[in-house]
Amino acid sequence: MNGIDGIVLTFLLNALWQIPAAVAGGLLGARLLRRAPARQRHGLWLAVAGLCLALPAASLRRADLPSRQPAAVSGVPAAAAPLAGPELAPPGPRPARYAPAAGAAVAAGYAFLLLFRGFRLGQTWRRTLGLARRASPLDERAIPLVAHCRQALGVAGPIALFVSGEVTGPVTLGALRPAILLPPRFLDDASPDEALSALGHEMAHVRRRDYCINLLCEALLLPVAFHPAVRLVRRRLAETREMACDEAVLETLLGRRSYARSLLSLAAGVAGLPRPTHTLGVVDAHTLEVRMKSILDHRPRVGLPTARALLGAALLLLGGIALAASGLTVRAVAADARGDLRPFAGTWSADWTPDLKDGGKKVRALDLEIHPDGRIVQTWYKYLKGGGAPQKEVFQVTDYTVEGKTLKFAVRVKDFTFRDKPAGPAELRESLELQGGDDAVWRSLSNSYVDALKKRGESVPPLPPPTPMKRQP
Repeated sequence: MNGIDGIVLTFLLNALWQIPAAVAGGLLGARLLRRAPARQRHGLWLAVAGLCLALPAASLRRADLPSRQPAAVSGVPAAAAPLAGPELAPPGPRPARYAPAAGAAVAAGYAFLLLFRGFRLGQTWRRTLGLARRASPLDERAIPLVAHCRQALGVAGPIALFVSGEVTGPVTLGALRPAILLPPRFLDDASPDEALSALGHEMAHVRRRDYCINLLCEALLLPVAFHPAVRLVRRRLAETREMACDEAVLETLLGRRSYARSLLSLAAGVAGLPRPTHTLGVVDAHTLEVRMKSILDHRPRVGLPTARALLGAALLLLGGIALAASGLTVRAVAADARGDLRPFAGTWSADWTPDLKDGGKKVRALDLEIHPDGRIVQTWYKYLKGGGAPQKEVFQVTDYTVEGKTLKFAVRVKDFTFRDKPAGPAELRESLELQGGDDAVWRSLSNSYVDALKKRGESVPPLPPPTPMKRQP
């Protein structure tokens, strides 16, 4: 990684495509749950919200792994290549180069946006909690309707009821101690069905701890709130949350038509009036239309056991998509972080002796072509038994760093077979150390397959020995 700029850009780059992947999984899962209770769909979208942050955050850990700096290659000769197995050498993050000035500007802009959104969220939460402090307490024992709603919905514990002139309709707030705020004279002016609908809906919020969950989701999605797909997640969370409370009222207190008429009447009474932000209200305008369609939908719903099974299938689908997305991460690397290649420029060659019994004749083993503009091409020569022209395995290194007189680079070998081992990719790191003039030494630094075998306690071949190289004129 390259400091805070690289961390921020890695997070943002992976968030750009991983969040839509998670949302697509949520949409597919919601399709499975379209006839299930709304609380099952709300649980699914809560999982999607968590993945929207978890996936790009996990890319930061993967980007810091030292052995995960691959390049697209095709293979190396058996004498110098590592053992490989697909289960031992998973692909690492792909490097994405960025100009340092542009990276610093993006990181600074993101930090400002994050602080601004965090400040707004904190200010809004503080103002919303101030509503309860300025409101007048209302004794729930004086309202027989409250006891009826409490008993029908199974709400345990005391419920804080307040009257506030700052709200235009019934709302719920409070993360640790939920409270219901009613406008002045609401219980006097509302019809019995309207009062029952409003109180029942808000008590369902209290029973489900929706305000606390909603606040946590807002904080969780704060680092990725810039993404357009996150808006869809927040909308689906709000819709399914309100639908779950509607279903609770329909199951215990009112019929569909009576409840729908009450919602429309309540919504008409507060149309055009401002509502405090970050409160949960029975007549939230941005969810009312889809809720009305759901309330008046008489098609049969699946039972709870089937709904739970469908939710499990949807979560498995979402987990599979998340697993696939987590394996295709991008790592932001500053364009000038690799160092100056000019001292290493040229074509370096190494020879080896395949069989000392044949007179010790040396043959070409490796060419390393280094360009000052950052292109590094490596060519291995593979010799078959029986003679003949050697086979060339050519690949281009795309990730390197310069540390003084040493050039370090990472490669990934694809579909390589050694002895009876299965074909698969293998990652390795190599270096070229200048010795003065046109002399250098090539070294194999690490081998992902060999390291995995060592951890499993198996015997492993040694890494190839240091090999002298000459710069060609």
